[in-house]
Amino acid sequence: MNKQLVVVESPAKARTISRFVGQGISVLASMGHVRDLPQHELGVDITSDFKPVYELTVNGKKVVRNLRAAAANADEIYLATDPDREGEAIAWHLQSVLQNTYKGQFHRISFHEITKSAIDNSFAHPGSIAENLVNAQQARRVLDRLVGYQISPLLWKNIRKGTSAGRVQSVALRLIVEREREIAAFSPEEYWNLDAIFATRDPKVELKTRLARLNGAKALVGDAGTAEALAGALQSADVCHQVAKVTSTPRRQKAPPPFITSTMQQAAGSFLKFGTSQTMRVAQTLYEGVDLGSAGSVGLITYMRTDSFSIAKEAQQQAAQYISRVYGPEYLPPKPNVYRSRKSAQEAHEAIRPTDVNRTPDSLSAFLTPQQLKLYRLIWNRFLASQMSVAQQLDHAIEIESSQGALAVLTLPGKDAAPSAPGVVCTFRAAARETVFPGYLAVYSIKDIGDEDELDNHTGKLPPLIPGLQCSLLKLLTEQCFTSPPSRFSEASLVKALEQNGVGRPSTFAAIVNTILEREYVLKEKSALVPTELGFSVNDFLVEKMPALFDVGFTAEMEDALDQIEEGALDWTAMLRKFYAQLQGWLGPNQPLTPVVKPTLSKLNVLLHKLFPEDFVFDPPAGKGTRVYEDGKFIASIQQRTADKRDLTERQWKALFNTLGKYAAREEKFLRVLDEAGLGEQIRATIQANEGKPEKTAQEMDPQVAALLSDMSKITFEKPVKRNNRVYDDGKFYRSLKRQVEHGGVLSPAQMGVLGRLARKYASQLKDSESFAELLGRLDNTPAGLPPSGENGEGEENGGGSSAAVPDAALHERCQAILAMVKEISTWRPAASKGKRVYNDQEFAESLQAQFEQKGSLSDRQLSALGKMLGKYSKQIHAYQERIQALGLASAAPVTLEEKCPQCGAPLVQRMGRGRPFVGCSAFPKCRYIAPAK
Repeated sequence: MNKQLVVVESPAKARTISRFVGQGISVLASMGHVRDLPQHELGVDITSDFKPVYELTVNGKKVVRNLRAAAANADEIYLATDPDREGEAIAWHLQSVLQNTYKGQFHRISFHEITKSAIDNSFAHPGSIAENLVNAQQARRVLDRLVGYQISPLLWKNIRKGTSAGRVQSVALRLIVEREREIAAFSPEEYWNLDAIFATRDPKVELKTRLARLNGAKALVGDAGTAEALAGALQSADVCHQVAKVTSTPRRQKAPPPFITSTMQQAAGSFLKFGTSQTMRVAQTLYEGVDLGSAGSVGLITYMRTDSFSIAKEAQQQAAQYISRVYGPEYLPPKPNVYRSRKSAQEAHEAIRPTDVNRTPDSLSAFLTPQQLKLYRLIWNRFLASQMSVAQQLDHAIEIESSQGALAVLTLPGKDAAPSAPGVVCTFRAAARETVFPGYLAVYSIKDIGDEDELDNHTGKLPPLIPGLQCSLLKLLTEQCFTSPPSRFSEASLVKALEQNGVGRPSTFAAIVNTILEREYVLKEKSALVPTELGFSVNDFLVEKMPALFDVGFTAEMEDALDQIEEGALDWTAMLRKFYAQLQGWLGPNQPLTPVVKPTLSKLNVLLHKLFPEDFVFDPPAGKGTRVYEDGKFIASIQQRTADKRDLTERQWKALFNTLGKYAAREEKFLRVLDEAGLGEQIRATIQANEGKPEKTAQEMDPQVAALLSDMSKITFEKPVKRNNRVYDDGKFYRSLKRQVEHGGVLSPAQMGVLGRLARKYASQLKDSESFAELLGRLDNTPAGLPPSGENGEGEENGGGSSAAVPDAALHERCQAILAMVKEISTWRPAASKGKRVYNDQEFAESLQAQFEQKGSLSDRQLSALGKMLGKYSKQIHAYQERIQALGLASAAPVTLEEKCPQCGAPLVQRMGRGRPFVGCSAFPKCRYIAPAK
């Protein structure tokens, strides 16, 4: 009996498949990728047509031994990884690592749903690995590695260590930053809504309407004066109000297509409030299989990474039978609905759907987690709706015209133009949407992002009025409004924007969003994505230095090129050669060069012995901080490494080329020998690149800096603080600077800047801090590339010291005045929990008081937070309003004023709006009065 081995990615998928295969078939999991590019090297041989250099991943080292042992005993191996680029690449890597153990034929099988019929069919029709899909995945991987390894060092140098640039993630960041700047630059414009409630005698009805047109044109009431003039005239007894138009327009609303990856992420984000990663994680569990008790582990949905709307004929037939049985034949369309996918979609894939429509969400509620049930219900409803008939609706509208009387002589005041001619006709409108036959709406009524319709919120019928019917005005309401800026991106709307711009693919949307969040380029405020200061800095640097590389259009072109590689229409190495030439042009001549010519280890060993014989005189050892660099020892180590046939790391290659360039610039024979070895041009390029770099020479230490370092030795530093995965230790950082100076090292401008901030932080412990005032003033000019420390960002070299400005007299007095108000608070609110955080106003205020006593100042961010907190206790603080205005503080809590609301009589309050205060009614939302801006 043949022994068969099936390899999949995950244990869950393996368990589900094991239920449908025979006893002689072993199903093992690779746990994802077993090989990848090395973590700490470029891993791409640019001279050999960008050949990737793969190594076993950490996970691969754990699982490959078991896989090889199983492969050695197998008669047939089936690679059953996911049906996309990543899955094909995993299968290709598995074949590469197992082919030395297993000498038989590898079979590639794939399925879009984990069901018995799909698995049986795949075993009956095995194939081979699709090289085009593998090439597309390799091209994407190499592209991302080239960009990351070439651009990230520039960010480390100019922005902050640990930052990174991504070919696609940086474009997503650019969209978010540009939207944030669009919001900041937005200037709200005032407008007024006029809502009228009309009544009729026969039939006796009341109808709420809104002003829609003035003299036949769209109503634009831009100021209070115009609104008051219209309101006064409309309420005059001699004005005629009558029904001018009544319409009922038939409307056929088609069913939405079944989910693809992007629309599922968008719907789950807007309706379920799931993040993109969370959506894909839950969908993965539904696809790979869920334990359904006696039925065992069952795959509940088809593959969730897809951009195709295709549906298997069997699934359509099953859905039609279910719809006819449960809802009735009238809910079936005359012929099955067909949806057109975009040009680049893989039509061999299916849309996301339940594997068996008869497994209703309610029937599975006992077996699914709450998150699984919510997402499965969403997918099930959407798929069933996609197979149902159209919804038949009527859009009703009634228009009431107000004219004559006071309106006939009214002249509207113009805001930016001359007054109009006398005479005004006002058209008020009411609208509603009536569903005559629900069709697919009986199952699914959620709208995709961007497809929302105002009438969706006004459902039902309007009263049966006829044109010419006289009306009386019962009530007229005026409402001041302001235009709103564009909304910030949510994860769902960002995915939609990326998809619309052709950036990213189903397998990458969640990873793109997750990366910019993990890198802290973007934060989530509720559901909105807000760029951080670091995000702004990274984006601005990249867009300024390489606008073409991080252009949305160019990134979309690269995605199209990857699609062409997948289709076999474009050679992947040719695409990489073209891109690499563009990349080098954008980087410019003075950027670090990756060695492009690498001789074999044996040739390199011979070459080094020829260039550096035993009597060669190397430069004397050079010190840098606590390290000592000896060229002789370095070359000897490389000679030994090549003799042992051990490959050089990317860092060793770069160091070797720099060392060769150093001696070739003054030894004539070096270049002749290097030319013979084919390395001459590369070394000349290295020499040229290094010529512009300033030579680091020993400098005499500034006596004031030496005195400051000596005086700081008596400071009692704060305990180390752990933030995320980093530990910030002021004392350790100070000792490293002192040690560097004692060993003859020179502090860099960045280190000097951070030293100044550290000295200011512990100024109260310095023996004579005033004597260092002039020095601290000079150190105040921190280099632009160094991020501020403390609350606004963590510097790599600052040891966690928080930022504090030099405490000048004005700032010191302002802090004192604000903290004096804190001391007037006698009754504090109890601590409140929000998620995992606990907010305690009293502890917060006491911590700032202690910090002020130590440093003599507080940051603008701390003062702003303190101001918002004080607003909660305004009644306990004497002359609160006058004092916060004098100190330039913004209050988060509304401040009650003496004036009354002109509409309802409630007290007016001052609140903070978008960046500025405004005065409105305290009875909001019952009363929406807002006082005109002064």
